[in-house]
Amino acid sequence: MQLVLDYGGVIVDHGDEREQSHILGVDPESDPYPGWLAYFAFRDGFVQTTSGYVELLSTLTGASRDACREYLETTWLDPEFPEEHVDVLRNLAADHTLVLFGNMARPWVETVLSEHGVLECFDELVVSSDLRRSKPHPKGYVECLPAGDEPVAFVSDEYNEDLLMGETFGMTSVWVENDDETPYREPDVRISTFADLPDILGTDGIQPGH
Repeated sequence: MQLVLDYGGVIVDHGDEREQSHILGVDPESDPYPGWLAYFAFRDGFVQTTSGYVELLSTLTGASRDACREYLETTWLDPEFPEEHVDVLRNLAADHTLVLFGNMARPWVETVLSEHGVLECFDELVVSSDLRRSKPHPKGYVECLPAGDEPVAFVSDEYNEDLLMGETFGMTSVWVENDDETPYREPDVRISTFADLPDILGTDGIQPGH
């Protein structure tokens, strides 16, 4: 079975970027928050490199490039990555095709996954910085589909923004329950945490409505 795994919110948790705003010397309540503007530019492909992100962040905030690099290290490059998720990914990769799907910059994803020793668990990384489109644009979903008739499930903590579009492409939706969201309709599968995923995968894989 092919498993499409959402990056932020399922594999890792970045928390609130604004908690590190003091590094940049900016007001965390500023609107729009400059850290988000720089992130969106890289996420959506308008900025193509980490150095370009740092340059833009420095321009937006007036912070030094060294401060901007420190900010990057403490936010996007140091998410919460539970140790149990490492074991889950390695176990899943032994029996399934894994595709990472996320609104994120490729070099940051590769850095984090490499540091935790799980980059090789993934057969493919589908990220918005490459696509120049963020979810739920259909381009990314097409990239996540298997080449053959292998069944595919999409695992995310966001039903309305992620999984609903996936269902239109025939993906089984696996919702990691999120107290901040009320799904527009019932997902195919609910799980409490990512660590619960292996338990619901039988020998024939999960099926829609089960």
